Amino acid sequence: MCTLVNIYPNPFITMLSFEVIVEQNVTAIVQMLDLDLKIIRMLSWDLKKGMNKTVIEDLESLPAGTYFIDIKHPGGKNLFTTKIAKLVATHEL
Repeated sequence: MCTLVNIYPNPFITMLSFEVIVEQNVTAIVQMLDLDLKIIRMLSWDLKKGMNKTVIEDLESLPAGTYFIDIKHPGGKNLFTTKIAKLVATHEL
């Protein structure tokens, strides 16, 4: 169903961009989970046949570490899973 998934940047600081190519129209659930598998962010995404793009913003308050991204069919079938890393933002004085 998902023929290509690109999530960047990895590692990230404040936001994540998603590019997903699908073969047919489908609604997907995107979940961001911590290492304890607690859902940090979740959104429903109506994917259209072809290339789809979206962004998850306002991630600067998350602690640095490793997270999972799951893209699932609303019925629960997993379409894609990957690990991503969060870095701490450094501020110049």
